[in-house]
Amino acid sequence: MMDITLPLFGDSVGTTDTSGLSVDGLVSTLNAATPWQLNLPARGVFGLTGPSGGGKSTLLSALAGQRHCHGNISFAGTVWQRGRRALATYKRALSLGFQDSRLFTGQSVSDNLSLAQRYSRRPLPREERDELLRAFGITPLLHQPVELLSGGEAQRVALLRQLFHNAPLQLFDEPLSAVGRTQVIRYLLPTLRDFWARHPALVIWTSHDFGEIQLLAQRCLWMNCADLSEPLSLAEVARFLDGDGMGETCYSRIEAGVESLRDGLLTLDLGGVPIYADRVTGHYRKGDSAAFLLEAGDISLSVEKPGLSSILNCLPVTLIGKSNLADGRIRLQLTAAEQVFYADISRLSCERLQLREGRSYFAQFKAGNLAGL
Repeated sequence: MMDITLPLFGDSVGTTDTSGLSVDGLVSTLNAATPWQLNLPARGVFGLTGPSGGGKSTLLSALAGQRHCHGNISFAGTVWQRGRRALATYKRALSLGFQDSRLFTGQSVSDNLSLAQRYSRRPLPREERDELLRAFGITPLLHQPVELLSGGEAQRVALLRQLFHNAPLQLFDEPLSAVGRTQVIRYLLPTLRDFWARHPALVIWTSHDFGEIQLLAQRCLWMNCADLSEPLSLAEVARFLDGDGMGETCYSRIEAGVESLRDGLLTLDLGGVPIYADRVTGHYRKGDSAAFLLEAGDISLSVEKPGLSSILNCLPVTLIGKSNLADGRIRLQLTAAEQVFYADISRLSCERLQLREGRSYFAQFKAGNLAGL
């Protein structure tokens, strides 16, 4: 039986208003001591992360009207909740995606997607839907009963269903946790970035994978023990993650200007130095700003500029900090073109190179190491 309580059919009343999401004094059984306050614009992608059990899913459910709470919520000029009186979920101009996908059983993949398209107040053209199906690898699964999908397939279909619905407010709760990281970083996240650039909405993307948030969002909410922060910079949240033991694998987010894209090789400009990325899947034009991730373990450091090499990227950097990791490695804090990123090397390498803070070096990394483009 179809679960009509899912927020698939959000009402569009008030969605032409330019005001965003306002939450005032919102309290559930989880956060009686720390009422939630939140003000977000009508458009933009915001991350939401923090330790497990901190209240992230509860917050999303409360915003969607699926969890008992009291307080005030409004979006785009429409009051969704005042005190204990609340607008029904299906009348809110939103969609909510869950980690367990919650597809409509007894139907095919195509049926699930068609429902989202049919009830969308911002429907997508057929050509764009077909492009999304190809990007998400869903085309071969269209006639498959949803009960036969793997966990990763079901999550991709559920996420695509939200994009087909194209609601003004889109809430995501660990939507890609069962999908392979390579597929997420290389194909799905660039597709999502392109989609929201064409169809702006207010997006709250909840994930424990901070790499996902770094590639999708400019700002991030931090939640711990039901205490919700205001929107923070990605650098501020990264410091929370390091202090909480969640940052064992370190990815740095770097932005650079697009120079050209030819034969799958993207040329970027980072402070006057060319940077190259291959196997690019996003759509870029000269003058665009592109964000990518570099894993700390993918970077090598040299005292002198290396000679001709198959490694295309050689970036002049300044060492501004060092810290010891639990496994014996050294994490270097580097800066280039006023951007900070990290490299993990062995203690032996650090001693051999006699690395000193304040000195300049050369960071090398392969064109294939630029993730998320």
